[in-house]
Amino acid sequence: MRQMSLTPELVALCHREEADPGPDGSWTQLNDDDFRSLAQRLSGEADEGPLWVFAYGSLIWKPAFDSVEQQRASAHGWHRSFCL
Repeated sequence: MRQMSLTPELVALCHREEADPGPDGSWTQLNDDDFRSLAQRLSGEADEGPLWVFAYGSLIWKPAFDSVEQQRASAHGWHRSFCL
């Protein structure tokens, strides 16, 4: 099998400038108070059992909270990809 190396020349063949349009105007960015309120609401609506968080991407490597247990899980019908 022949291997291909990623070279600056190959990258230049597919490079194109894309303007960043910024955030979609149909949503509102949440602040810390909003997140606190949502966390309190979730805590109040949850049953007495543990709260499981499905983590992917950066949440796996640098979570903003301490976990007491980890389990592998799958979200069937969903996928993610890191694209450049």
